[in-house]
Amino acid sequence: MSTYEEKTPPRPSATAPTRTAPPRGGGTGLVLALMVTAQFMVIFDSSIINVALPTIQNSLGFTALGAEGVITAYATAFGGLLILGGRLCDLFGHRRIFVTGLLAFGVTSLACGLAISPAFLVIARVAQGASAALLAPSALALLTTTFPEGAARNRALGVFGAATSLGFVAGQILGGVLAQTVGWRSVFLINVPIAVLAAALTVRSIPGITPVGGRRAPDVLGAVLVTSAAALLVWAPTYGSGHGWTSGGFVGVMVASIALFGVFVLIERSRRDPLIRLSLLRSRWLIGTNLATAVTGALNGAVVLLCSLFLQQAHHYSPLRAGLAFVPTGVAGLIAGVRLAGPLITRLGVRSVLTWMPLISAVAIAGLSRLPGHAPYYPPLLPWLVVIGLSFTTAAVATTVAVSTGVARGEQGMAAALRQTAFQLGVALGVAVFVSLAASHTGALLGHAHPPTREAALTAGFRLSLVVLAVLSAVGGLIAFALLRSPNETAEPTGD
Repeated sequence: MSTYEEKTPPRPSATAPTRTAPPRGGGTGLVLALMVTAQFMVIFDSSIINVALPTIQNSLGFTALGAEGVITAYATAFGGLLILGGRLCDLFGHRRIFVTGLLAFGVTSLACGLAISPAFLVIARVAQGASAALLAPSALALLTTTFPEGAARNRALGVFGAATSLGFVAGQILGGVLAQTVGWRSVFLINVPIAVLAAALTVRSIPGITPVGGRRAPDVLGAVLVTSAAALLVWAPTYGSGHGWTSGGFVGVMVASIALFGVFVLIERSRRDPLIRLSLLRSRWLIGTNLATAVTGALNGAVVLLCSLFLQQAHHYSPLRAGLAFVPTGVAGLIAGVRLAGPLITRLGVRSVLTWMPLISAVAIAGLSRLPGHAPYYPPLLPWLVVIGLSFTTAAVATTVAVSTGVARGEQGMAAALRQTAFQLGVALGVAVFVSLAASHTGALLGHAHPPTREAALTAGFRLSLVVLAVLSAVGGLIAFALLRSPNETAEPTGD
C-alpha cells in the first residue's frame, strides 16, 4: 500500500475511486495511446504557435506587442487553472474530465481557427488554455491509475514523456510547413478531428469509475484564490521581461500573487474538504520533485528557444530551417522516452536519475554555449543537441514518476496538476528571464563607444544566457540529491 494510502484515514468526504476497472477493448495499450495523443496535442499546440506567430500577426493586424498575447493568453490560462483542473479530476472522475477537456479543446481550437480579429483570437486562446488545464492533469492521472507503480508505470510514463519531445519538435516543423502552405488557421483546425476521435475512443474503451461518496462541489473560494495566484505567477515573468524586472508593475504582480497564495493557505487550513490537502505541500519529496520539475521546465523552455532565435537572428535561418535544426534533439528525446527513461528509472531510482540527468544537461548546455558566430552550426554542436534531447526527456519522465509515487488514487489528479503547474512556471520563467538576459547583454555591448559587430554581440548575449542555464541545471541536480530521500518522508495528514 502506498504511503499516502497508509497515512490518510478514511473520510466520508473522500471522492477517490476505490478500485481500478480494467479498460475495455484495446486494453492498457489503447489507454496509453489516448493519453499520449492528448499530451502530444497540448504540447504541439504550445510549440506550433511560436513558428506561426509572424503569419498570424500580419493576417489579423496584431501590433508587435499584442501578438505576444496569443502565446501568453494560452500559457496564463493553462498554468493558472491546472490546480483547479486537477481537483476537478479527483472530484468528478478522471475519465469524465478527460473527455470534457478533449471536447473543449476541440471546440476552442475551432474558435481559434475561425478568429476574425486579434481580440477574438486572444479570448479563444484563453479558453483553449483552460481546456488544456482540464486535459493535462486528467491524462496523467488516468495513466498513473491504469498502470501500477514500478516498471510498468515507468515504461508508460517514458512513452508519455516521449510525446512531449515529439510534440515540441513536430510543432516547430509542422508550424512552418502549415503556415507557409495551407495557412495559419490550419495550425488550430488540425486539433479538431483528433480531439473528437480521441474523445469517442475514450468513452468506448475506458470505463468510468464513480467516486466514493458521490460527486461534491469543489471549494469555490479556494479555487478562485489559487487560480488567480497561479495565473499571476505564470504571467509575471512575461510582464517583467517587457516592462523591467524592477518596475512597479512587476513588483505589484508578484506581491499580489504571494498575498493570494497566503490567503488561500489560511482559508484551506479550516476547510473540512480542502481544494489541496496542505500536508501534501509539506512533503519534502513533493517539494523536491516540484523544484526539480520547475528547473526542468526552465531548461526545456529556454534552451531550444535561445538557440532557435540565435540561428534566425545571427545565422539568418528561416523559421522552418531553424525548427529543422532541432530534429536531432527531438529524435533523441523520442528514443529516451520510449527506450531509455523507464528502464533507467526502474534500475537506478528517481533520485539518482534526477541527480545525474541535470548534471549531464549542464555539461551539454555549456557545450551549446560555444555557439559559433561564423562556422557551420551542426558539426561542433550536433553531439550536444543529442545529449540535451536524451537528458531533458529522461529528467522530465523522472519528475512525472516521482510526483505520482506514493500518492493515493484520489489525489493523483492534484499531484499531476502540481507537477504541471511547476513545469509551466519553469517554462514561463525560463523563457522570460533568459531571453531578456540575452537581449540585455547584447544591447549593452552594442551601446559601447566601440561596439562589436551585431553578430558578435548577439553571440555574446546568447552565450551568457546558456552559461547561466548550465549553472541552473547543475543546481537542479543538487536539489534532487538533497531533497529526494524517500517518499516515506511525507508529512502526515493533520486534518487540513
